[in-house]
Amino acid sequence: MKLFGAVAVFVHAKDILREPRFLDKLKSAFGGRPDLRTEHVRASIEATAIIEAARDALRRIGVSNAVSLVIDDTVLFHDRAGHPDDLGDLLLAFHDNESVFGQGFREIRLVVEHHDAGLHYVIELQGRSEHPRNAPAVRVLISGRIEALLPAPGEDAESYRKRAEPLGKDEKEIELYRRQHAAFVERVRDALAAAMPTARVEVEVAESRIVRPEPPRRRELAPPRHDRRTYDPYDAYYPNPLGGVLNHVLWGGLFSLFMPPHITIVGADNRFEGHADDPGIENGPTASDHALPSGDASWWDDDDAAAGPDVDEPERGSWWDDLDWGGGWRVWTFP
Repeated sequence: MKLFGAVAVFVHAKDILREPRFLDKLKSAFGGRPDLRTEHVRASIEATAIIEAARDALRRIGVSNAVSLVIDDTVLFHDRAGHPDDLGDLLLAFHDNESVFGQGFREIRLVVEHHDAGLHYVIELQGRSEHPRNAPAVRVLISGRIEALLPAPGEDAESYRKRAEPLGKDEKEIELYRRQHAAFVERVRDALAAAMPTARVEVEVAESRIVRPEPPRRRELAPPRHDRRTYDPYDAYYPNPLGGVLNHVLWGGLFSLFMPPHITIVGADNRFEGHADDPGIENGPTASDHALPSGDASWWDDDDAAAGPDVDEPERGSWWDDLDWGGGWRVWTFP
């Protein structure tokens, strides 16, 4: 079972203006005011402010195990040896390069991991200085797994299946982990809000996911890029070599229950397919075709005018309000 969450951070931003065209100049000559705004804005926040806010927020929730820090495709920190409690080393690596990245930047990716009462999390903060007008400047992806369902070193598929089956059929245990995960996502949101008092911080999704089993493929699917909607940071950093076995175990356990819980069903590529309590979900996706975004869709490329509340225009609706994505995640469409 996959536990997934996303927290959006909206900050004050300024419009990025385009160069005036002939008609714009003509309009100005006659006293008019041409609209030179584009659909993109530049966030009024520096890399240093993002890193320091992340540091304060992570410390509030007891996260201290750093994985990596990448700014504009430059790796400033990568914990290849898996050292614990090295968030300070990541911060030191950033401050050593602050003169280069402290202000102007394009993209920040900060990754940490954390253990929380039987759950193992990979948390990835992604931020861009320029982004669509209604998109958040920063999004924090929170992806976790139940430690009891992780394969042990050297464990074979049959042993793993027998060990995972009891938990896969335990509805109360699964519900307990679901609630624990939802509470953790809210803690991340509250910690970010406290660290960034001038920003608006919102939980976009906090859900449990079960992957529909698929027949073995001749060729493994390439993992999605980090800026894609189907990206899951846990899969990127800790791929499960026995994931196919676990998918079959959980799928069988799910439909052995008298009433399947309201859990999100996704495909092997993490695309939303429906919910476990949808009639007919065991036979195939129940979500409508337009609720299945393209695998190459990027949340940075959204140009939908209805896309997310603007900090300066709180009366706008949320960009997640178009279609429902599994208990809170909203689905967007692309041209």
